[in-house]
Amino acid sequence: MLAEILNFQGTSPIWGMGSLSKLFLDFHDENSLTKTYKEKITKGRDALRNKIGNKFEEKGRKKPQHCTQGSYAMKTAIMPLDGDEFDLDNGVYLRGYSTDQDDWPAAQTVHTWVKEAVEKHTSNSPIDKNTCIRVVYEDKYHIDLPIYIMGENSAGDSIAYLAHKSKGWIESDPKAFTAWFQGYVNENGQEIRRMVKYLKAWKDYKNIDIKGMAITILVCNNFSVTEKRDDLSLLDTVTNIIDSLEDSFHCYKPVTPTDEDLFADVSETSKNEILKGLNNLKKKLDAAINEKSNEKDATDILQKVFGERFPTGEDADKDIAESTAGPIKLGNEDKHFA
Repeated sequence: MLAEILNFQGTSPIWGMGSLSKLFLDFHDENSLTKTYKEKITKGRDALRNKIGNKFEEKGRKKPQHCTQGSYAMKTAIMPLDGDEFDLDNGVYLRGYSTDQDDWPAAQTVHTWVKEAVEKHTSNSPIDKNTCIRVVYEDKYHIDLPIYIMGENSAGDSIAYLAHKSKGWIESDPKAFTAWFQGYVNENGQEIRRMVKYLKAWKDYKNIDIKGMAITILVCNNFSVTEKRDDLSLLDTVTNIIDSLEDSFHCYKPVTPTDEDLFADVSETSKNEILKGLNNLKKKLDAAINEKSNEKDATDILQKVFGERFPTGEDADKDIAESTAGPIKLGNEDKHFA
């Protein structure tokens, strides 16, 4: 009889209280950027690109190239909570320069060029930050404009240099980071993206002081998958992240500069708060998955760490059969891919 059970539909059953995976997938979809929101922020981005290009041409400079970067490019962006601003990164890549940095304009100078180009684009004055020019929109989002020139590092490799207002031109390659992340997605599937987005939703709701890039790196370095079970995959991934941080509280960038620790400036108090938050998340996930048979009871627990965007389950036992059911497929694409 046991052998017959194990061979049912050719898949080993997953024992326990049942699956919450369908609800996690619904939560993922609820958290993802809507089509209307995407259209709004990309319209703002494209308007800025045109404005910068026109101003550069007017001043006799080559039009820059542009590249959408960060979470939007990696498809790990989530809808901001009420009152929060969405952050879209648009890299401005200057052209017409050799790889010899002695021929480059000063970092502060190119900040001034871009700031002047977008002046009065919105009712808010552009903000000249160390790493970018920020354009703030009334409609609860802002667009960051980091500025780059392509050069060569000490090893002779082609790499992007960021115009840092106080440090000058520094090595920074967001395209390489996106490619690094995409490699993990290609190897492991869309679950990687969903794990990142679940943790970003937790971070935002619980106001945890950790960067989205750090979450992305931690997920990739500690990812664990239980096939077709996002609930268990998230629990195992969070457990692995906690173990890694308790062993060594560091998060090094996987691309140049690889010696940059994203936690280098995090205080001991903040480190403790991050670990405390992660342990609380683990505790809630474990209770919802392994201690509650009733779906609504389980989601009541999960809403305490993810907020009311997490769907409320039915007042009934969790569906064991769902543990063998994968995401709905539309053609060859995963319906739950942002």
